[in-house]
Amino acid sequence: MPPADDPSLLPPFDPARAVAAREQLGLTLGQVAWAVAAYRGEPLHPAVLQEWEAGTAVPDGGQVKALAAALWCSPVALVGEPATLAQCRTVAGLSPGETAAELGMTRSRWEEAERRNRWQGTEAQTGALLRVLRPPPACFVAACGRTAQLRALLREAVTSWWPHYVTSVTRVVPLDPGAVRGALEQLYLAYQRLENAGGASPRAAAAAEARAAAFLDHIDLYLWQELRSPSGPTPPGPGGATP
Repeated sequence: MPPADDPSLLPPFDPARAVAAREQLGLTLGQVAWAVAAYRGEPLHPAVLQEWEAGTAVPDGGQVKALAAALWCSPVALVGEPATLAQCRTVAGLSPGETAAELGMTRSRWEEAERRNRWQGTEAQTGALLRVLRPPPACFVAACGRTAQLRALLREAVTSWWPHYVTSVTRVVPLDPGAVRGALEQLYLAYQRLENAGGASPRAAAAAEARAAAFLDHIDLYLWQELRSPSGPTPPGPGGATP
C-alpha cells in the first residue's frame, strides 16, 4: 500500500486553486516554473505551467507535489474533491494503519475497503469514518454502493411530492435534513421547469422530453451540484449536457 503522502492517490488537480494560490503570493508563471524545476531537478517551461492553470494539460502527482512546494502550500490545496476512500485518506494525511486504528478495524480490512472502494463498516465505524476522513457525500454514497438506490429515490421525489422523500434520502446521504430538504426542493423545481418547457410543435415537445429524461438519468450528479452551489442545479441544455 502506498504511503500516506503518495501524490498518486491525490484527487484530480484543480487549475482554479493553483491560479488562486499563485496570485495570492504575487508570483509570475516564470517564477513558479523556476521553483518547480529546482524542486524536481529538471526544466519546466512557463508555458507548461500556463497549460496546467488553463486546464489544457494535467500535471502528474509528482508535479503537483513540486508545484505545492513552489507555492508554499500542501498538495491538498491544489486538488479537487476526493472521490474514493484512498483519496480521502490521502487528503487527511493518514497512513493505512493510522486510519484503521482511528476507525477501530484491522489494517487488512481497511486496505481491502480502500482497494475495492467499498465501505461495509459497523455503525460505530461508519461514524468514525465520517468524523475522521470526512468523505464528501458523493464519495460516501458510492463507497457504500448506494448510488442506484439514491437515484431511484431522487427520481421518485422530483416526479411526485418531494417532501415525502426527505427522510429516505437522509438515510442514504449523511447530511443534515435541512440541507437535503432544500436540495430536493430545488431539484423538484428544476425538473418541473423542464417538464413544462415543451413548445407547441412536436419537435419542441420531444426536445423538452429528452432534456427531462437526461435530468433524471443524472439526477444524483445534480444533487451534488445543488449541495455544492447556492445557485442550484443547471439542467441539461438543448444538447443534453450534464454536469
